Amino acid sequence: MVRLAWGLGETTNRGPKPKQSTERILAAAIRLADDEGLGGLSMAALAKPLGLATTALYRYVDSKETLIELMIDAAVGRPPANAPSSGWSDNARSWALALMDVYAGHPWLSDVVITGMPRTPNNLEWIESLLESLADSPLAESERLSAALMLQGTVRSYAAMMRSLPEGADANASFIELLPTLGAGAYPRFIAELQRERGTVSDEFQFALDTTIRGLAAS
Repeated sequence: MVRLAWGLGETTNRGPKPKQSTERILAAAIRLADDEGLGGLSMAALAKPLGLATTALYRYVDSKETLIELMIDAAVGRPPANAPSSGWSDNARSWALALMDVYAGHPWLSDVVITGMPRTPNNLEWIESLLESLADSPLAESERLSAALMLQGTVRSYAAMMRSLPEGADANASFIELLPTLGAGAYPRFIAELQRERGTVSDEFQFALDTTIRGLAAS
């Protein structure tokens, strides 16, 4: 996977000339995941629109896990450039909003299980871009990577919630009405908060983002 992600894949003159490129396979896989989600992504489903036998895909990627990691890197693309005239907090906020746009465009990204630190070029460039901004923050050098990963995790968490909670809809309305009876006077503070007029998940994300950045500024 690392060799493919960094353009170090070995070439060979043995066997028939490949019919596809890795880039085209990844583009097709991303389209499939965008349409069907990760649950609809399989090597067999991907092979069909490419005109390949399922086994032929393994000439390009050795496993579905490798395929997904390469798909993530291709889907996120490169991060937006930091604005030299902006402060670190504005750049960090812009970074998070840009990443949220990526997740909105490819909802399956929030379904991917994170198993380690990023190791592909575009993912690393996103982290590097945020670390560049955080270099001007009050954070100690030893805290900046943790802060970057925390911001990334915040985006990921709220992106997942935006998928499952439709904007403007309160899926728990009937439960909120019933809870005072069920609780028989218990949870008074929680019930009072639920009964307040609440914003959308997007509003909650903005609150979380602003609160996180204020906290980093106060470090």
